[in-house]
Amino acid sequence: MQAHLWGELIARSDQLDYMVFPRLLAMAERAWHKADWERQQSARQRVQSEDWTHFVNVLGHRELPRLDSKHVSYRIPPPGARY
Repeated sequence: MQAHLWGELIARSDQLDYMVFPRLLAMAERAWHKADWERQQSARQRVQSEDWTHFVNVLGHRELPRLDSKHVSYRIPPPGARY
């Protein structure tokens, strides 16, 4: 598992935090967690949706407050789509 960051233009640690978090948390979750849908192909779509919902809830209720308490300058992109 790899997560690339092109850091030629990152000059400060707050810029690094902004570019890395919370993506790094998602990469770590994906690398360490073996989901049920990886073992069973039949219920794949339903379980993927449940895994995403669980991940987003944990991120919002536990991990982002932890990043806030450590003064990490993370970025959450606004919801929506470009048309």
